[in-house]
Amino acid sequence: MELSDSTEQQRFRSEVREWLGRVLPRLPWPEPADLVGKRPFWQQWQRMLYDAGYAGLSWPKEYGGVGANAQYRAIFNEELDRAGAPERLNTIGEDFAGPTIIDFGTEEQKKRYLKPILTGEQIWCQLFSEPESGSDLASLRTKATKVDGGWRISGQKIWTSRAHLAAHAILLARTGGGDRHKGITYFLLPMDSPGVTVRPLAHMLGEAEFNEVFLDDVFVPDELVVGAVDGGWRVAMATLGYERVAIATGRVNTKKAVDAIIDDIRGRTDEDGRPLGADPVIRQKAADLYGRALIHYLIGQRVATQAADGGAPGPVTSIGKLYFCPLVEDLADFRLSLDELGGQFALEDERTASPSWLRLAYQSRGTAIAGGSTFIQRNIIAERILKMPRS
Repeated sequence: MELSDSTEQQRFRSEVREWLGRVLPRLPWPEPADLVGKRPFWQQWQRMLYDAGYAGLSWPKEYGGVGANAQYRAIFNEELDRAGAPERLNTIGEDFAGPTIIDFGTEEQKKRYLKPILTGEQIWCQLFSEPESGSDLASLRTKATKVDGGWRISGQKIWTSRAHLAAHAILLARTGGGDRHKGITYFLLPMDSPGVTVRPLAHMLGEAEFNEVFLDDVFVPDELVVGAVDGGWRVAMATLGYERVAIATGRVNTKKAVDAIIDDIRGRTDEDGRPLGADPVIRQKAADLYGRALIHYLIGQRVATQAADGGAPGPVTSIGKLYFCPLVEDLADFRLSLDELGGQFALEDERTASPSWLRLAYQSRGTAIAGGSTFIQRNIIAERILKMPRS
């Protein structure tokens, strides 16, 4: 595993840094806080990425990408973080749905759906989890019944991020009996189909970032099945693999977060006027988080190297996710502990970083569930890496 940039990678990093310096000032800052208001801002940013050839960086060239390996994508993401670029609103489309369609979809599906993902025209969501089928995804009960020319689907999905903005969804439904893993089919669903109802759910920050989705006798044509009928479990596992790669390599740049905390400590004093960094407890905690963030970076590099070598993501992504989630929780909690009452009463318009850290503290709890819960990741590591017997 090589941790330093090659000559070619150094040149790519410099090109990206120069490009970001030119284009970011053209955006209509500040970035809106709510998702609905953020959509036109994000679409303008996504179009800039597409026109410059940076959208779908790791997608094959024939489908609108660049064909770059995971190491170049990691470099690109590092430079986005460094420059303070906007967050990506369509991660499900670009990171999960798109790669799944590329690997398992028909040529017609690829021609129809891939380009609008990269240009930012269409946002996607993921209809996997159900009220009683979260981590145990194979127990899902949404049912698809075969009819002339397609399927009639009925059921309920929940925790669906950005469904209220999405044009399309990747959807799992039960189409067969017998073994629960063999009776699931993977669909592409237009979210404006008759019978689809989206109900936003406000989370603890008061925002409606995710939703519950009701499917009442929704018709989906045969040409929107991905992979084989009753063979959707294999396709779904590939999608979750892509998701775990994204989490393992870091939805949050933990190295940058630690650096921000250390810079903040250096500029502050306690109630007696002494430098905050003189407190041995604070120094010890900061050092611990710094070391853990470095390990997380190395795990991400390991995942990126495997992907660059053409290997499947594999169970190492579960190590990354298992390591990442508590690290982000501890980072946010420690930073909030430096503010009065943990920053819980800081206002959005105050000149303080507390609201963003408080948001991260809340969001990190949900990330522990995304892509498979902590217990799912532990089972994967135990069975596939440690070769322990299945429980």
